[in-house]
Amino acid sequence: MKKCITTLCLVACLALAHQALAAPQTFGPDFARFSVDVPNGWTAKSNDGGCQITSGDGGSSLSIQVHKNGGKSATELAKAIGEQMGGKVVKMEENAPNQTNLYCELDGVRVAVMITVDGDQFVALTMAGSDTETMQKIAASLADAK
Repeated sequence: MKKCITTLCLVACLALAHQALAAPQTFGPDFARFSVDVPNGWTAKSNDGGCQITSGDGGSSLSIQVHKNGGKSATELAKAIGEQMGGKVVKMEENAPNQTNLYCELDGVRVAVMITVDGDQFVALTMAGSDTETMQKIAASLADAK
């Protein structure tokens, strides 16, 4: 899990400017708990497998999900997620055997999904909306829960 989250953090962003972040909050299933910093003015809600973090104006949203992969590769999971979302797939790129990025458009909104497989589980980080800088900062704060 640690390797999976580290990979997502590196892919999501590296250059971070200062922004007020609230205390880390913990989410995820029992087998893969994680913490993430939620910016002031954003709302985090726990859900099955992770969390949904939404900007105060509702214009941007970040979802972090951890699930068992059922033996599927990152690319197979990306295709399934793309179909489930129902959006227009713009681009899919395999960055490594265990990581695939999916870029699509859903109702005029650009959506990026980064999927990383680690052993028998996967992490899917989905970003939608215009505040990509803040979403990248949130993603960079991902850590295994202690």
